[in-house]
Amino acid sequence: MSPAQNVVTKKMMLVMALCLTQSLVTHSILNKCHVHVINGFSHGEFLEAHCRSKDDDLGVRHLLPYNEFNWTFRTNFFSTTKFSCHMWWTGGEKYLDVFWTDDKFLDKECAGNNCRWRSQDDGVYLFSYKHKEYRLKYNWDPWNKTKNHSYLDKKML
Repeated sequence: MSPAQNVVTKKMMLVMALCLTQSLVTHSILNKCHVHVINGFSHGEFLEAHCRSKDDDLGVRHLLPYNEFNWTFRTNFFSTTKFSCHMWWTGGEKYLDVFWTDDKFLDKECAGNNCRWRSQDDGVYLFSYKHKEYRLKYNWDPWNKTKNHSYLDKKML
């Protein structure tokens, strides 16, 4: 291969690489994402929630009945952003991922970039924009007092 052909080949590879990553860059730069954690208990219980990503710890939140905690962010360059939460109340607890960059999840469940999670007496629900209603995603786990609650730290690594 001549030096001129080598230069052309390298330029073509660079253009192809840029085209392949354009959707990743466009998604992370242009789109703001929103996550809502809502206390929807019917009996006036408080909801506790500790949410975090690998890079951001949002702290423990104490949600009064019918109140919500929400945050806005942009995904990282490689679209690997993920937020997880530990939610608990007197009736149980649940560890769950509340946001991840998966087209199927975002388009069908979160209407693109708006994920709405709500605690209810029987579990944690996610608002389905496709069906226009909250749908049960997780049942509450019984309290496990001996469990190591550093789960989120391990999960985020």
